[in-house]
Amino acid sequence: MRRFYIKVLFLLTALLLSACSPDAPTAPAFDYEPEINVFGLFILNRQQKTIRIERTYKVDEYFPDFRGVEDADVWVSTKDQNVHFEHLFNGNYSDKQNQLLLAAGEIYRLKITMADGRKVAAECTMPAPPRILSPAADEAVTAFHTLDVFWERGEYAHRYQVAVDDEFRNFKTSNFSDSTYSQLYPFIFAHTGRYTLKVASLDQNYYDHLRSRSGREPILHIQGAIGVFGAIAYDQSIFYAY
Repeated sequence: MRRFYIKVLFLLTALLLSACSPDAPTAPAFDYEPEINVFGLFILNRQQKTIRIERTYKVDEYFPDFRGVEDADVWVSTKDQNVHFEHLFNGNYSDKQNQLLLAAGEIYRLKITMADGRKVAAECTMPAPPRILSPAADEAVTAFHTLDVFWERGEYAHRYQVAVDDEFRNFKTSNFSDSTYSQLYPFIFAHTGRYTLKVASLDQNYYDHLRSRSGREPILHIQGAIGVFGAIAYDQSIFYAY
């Protein structure tokens, strides 16, 4: 009987080891076609209009340090304007003459034509900035306590991002909100000193880009490419913890 149990145990062990053995390595997809990678972000407060274009590479291709696309034809239009973006350096394109006006509620349409004829299209709506109500500018709050942040809504905002950084640890934290309120944890204010609070209105494109960066399947609002073309507007204030 003992020999029978030993045989059964040996068989079960063998089955377990075979079940746990690693699968054969997956062959790389050599038929993968390189894609266009676009990062476009318009910031209302700074009248910042940034568009960067790169290309991806096959696994068997040499992967250079410089991946920017320099020969794309880039245009951004609104109902009243159609502005050409010129290449600056390393795949970065800009409105050199600063002709394109950024305004809340405006819809911006991006059109890119690559040298090989491929086309990219996307559009975004510029949100209005929120207005921080609490903590007020230069307000004193209690260190190592939760902090309630309130703001007035920014029109056209899809979500809000609340960010805090300090001046002594170079520590930054941020979270999202779908309302006009957020509660920040006590550990953020573990030290006394000066803090900067920023609340940003995000359009849907940029919000989905940010929330899909942490290992999730990317949420894309762009045709003919991967990446994002989004818009934000923010308010910020300085307060002190004691």
